[in-house]
Amino acid sequence: MNYWKFLLVCLASAGLAVASCSHPTGTGTTGTGGSNGSGGSGDCPVGSVGCPCIGTTCDQGLACADLGGGQTQCVTTAGTGGTPGTGGSVATGGTQGTGGAIGTGGSPGTGGTPGTGGNGPGTGGTSATGGSPGTGGGPSGPNLVVNGDFSQNDTNWGVPNGSPTSKGVQSGQYCITLNNNSGQVLLGWGGTDVSANLAANVNYTFSFQASATTALSGFDTHVGSAVSVGGSYPLDKDLGNDNIQNGLMTFTHTFTIATADPQAGVAFLFSASGTSTVCIDNVSLVAN
Repeated sequence: MNYWKFLLVCLASAGLAVASCSHPTGTGTTGTGGSNGSGGSGDCPVGSVGCPCIGTTCDQGLACADLGGGQTQCVTTAGTGGTPGTGGSVATGGTQGTGGAIGTGGSPGTGGTPGTGGNGPGTGGTSATGGSPGTGGGPSGPNLVVNGDFSQNDTNWGVPNGSPTSKGVQSGQYCITLNNNSGQVLLGWGGTDVSANLAANVNYTFSFQASATTALSGFDTHVGSAVSVGGSYPLDKDLGNDNIQNGLMTFTHTFTIATADPQAGVAFLFSASGTSTVCIDNVSLVAN
């Protein structure tokens, strides 16, 4: 029985492990096992491992080894590709960057304190009274009659003539009660302690408010000298008779004087045929 023996051939150069095959002569008697027995040539496919190369190439990814003398053989390569390369330590991207604290837009701006249009709609001013001194466009000068509104009680005022049953300031007015036995009563302002300095040829306005509970028999108003000069009173300006009625009314007189009087005063002279209470208020003397 003929068989093939496989020999392992190691080729140290080129690092190739080569598997070679030989073709020994069959031992059988000619004619019994056929020509060349079972191991005859032609059983090693060209291009296969251990077999001749196909020119200079082999099948199955084998390498072609040159055996010398024009012989080649397909072998496997046992070479290693070397130590597997490493890609190095995994690179890090560094500490993750932060975008910084979230920016703020600052405190909301204010437009300032809202403007106000003042304290509500303007008022037309207090209605002027019907002739009260200094109101409603009256004379612009200062009032020369000090305490003409009796805010200081009866200071600078007096009743030198007549016999009233009562007199004095009541509710901000100087009131005098008289009867038919009281005679002519004089309520006057001015004297050595206080007076009005009147200039010549200057227009003056004299005004006051008065009331009487019953009709009076007479009521005269005078602007005159409050202090005698050489035993006489040079100024006596009679401003006329006024019709005083129940309920406070305003009376106004204008005048000028030809000769100046630096110590002038005012006087109200009135009388009644029965019992009546007369009240005076807001006495004013101003230069126009």
